[in-house]
Amino acid sequence: MSLFTQHTDMTAPKGAADVLAKTKERYGFIPNLAAFLAESPLVLDATLNLVGAFDKTTLTPQEQQLVLLTVSALNGCNYCRTAHTALGRMAKMDGATLKAIVAFDPLPDRKLNALRDFTRKVVEERGWVKEDEVRAFLAAGYTKAQVFEVVMGVAMKTLTNYSNHLAGAVPNPEFVAMAEGKAAA
Repeated sequence: MSLFTQHTDMTAPKGAADVLAKTKERYGFIPNLAAFLAESPLVLDATLNLVGAFDKTTLTPQEQQLVLLTVSALNGCNYCRTAHTALGRMAKMDGATLKAIVAFDPLPDRKLNALRDFTRKVVEERGWVKEDEVRAFLAAGYTKAQVFEVVMGVAMKTLTNYSNHLAGAVPNPEFVAMAEGKAAA
């Protein structure tokens, strides 16, 4: 049992119900993480805004999901690992690639492999990535701007992964079904 309340639009504190409605509009349901974050309307709104901003990065939808899934796997967040496997499938990533990302197995695409390796270094080295590793990321075809876009993804996942750990959020059935390649219930 969690110390935290999994809110609905009926139980959410003032200011959170509107944000939960926006979240439901985005996903088609209220993700369990959002239901917990509703305890703080400010944090819920900031999280949704950060997600929206990350969507606007120059990384492709597949690259975005690779970053988010990599961080979630490194942080041991089952909720986000499931959600980003589902969202990766929606971004047209195949099951073998998604499994390889989580298992840290080599990816068939050299550029995606470089992105996953760089993301992993950012997390594991707490941002103290060696210059030659940054140069390798750039040499793979990424830009200096994308260095900071990866950091943004890491920051977003740190917020959501840690919140899931504290709240004890479990993956929504909709995310589980999508992650397994099935239509959401």
